[in-house]
Amino acid sequence: MKRLTGHLLVAMAFAFLAVATSMRTPLENEVTVYMLSCDGEPVDGVCYGKDKTYPPFTYKVSVDQHSVWYWTMGDPGMRRELSFCAVHDTNSWLCQWNSDETPKTSFGMVSGKYVEIATCVTDTTHRPPIQVPMWRWWLVRLREKLS
Repeated sequence: MKRLTGHLLVAMAFAFLAVATSMRTPLENEVTVYMLSCDGEPVDGVCYGKDKTYPPFTYKVSVDQHSVWYWTMGDPGMRRELSFCAVHDTNSWLCQWNSDETPKTSFGMVSGKYVEIATCVTDTTHRPPIQVPMWRWWLVRLREKLS
């Protein structure tokens, strides 16, 4: 029993440390998106299966240049630019991956929520990941690491 308690304390300390270190105050023009997918059937926002974490993406938005830079938690040194964007502010922007006149999808933030907008519906079986609060993402991540 003492060993189990010790493991739980270590897990809780790890979770607290992970959340505390990731809660740095982002710059005004940065937003981090935490996403989960469900391997089962989601019903009314509840996953009847296992949640799976996606690497968090941080987006740095340049309103003046109408561009967005992004990187992942696992590789913060590899920043990439999304050049084909319409930017209103940090919480409202849409981008596409290339300069196609009619892109297959646009993605970005609308009023602070991540969205993917399909312009040509070809795959109706695809379930896009859902944006979740940072604390929920870390709880699922901890469960993945301990399993």
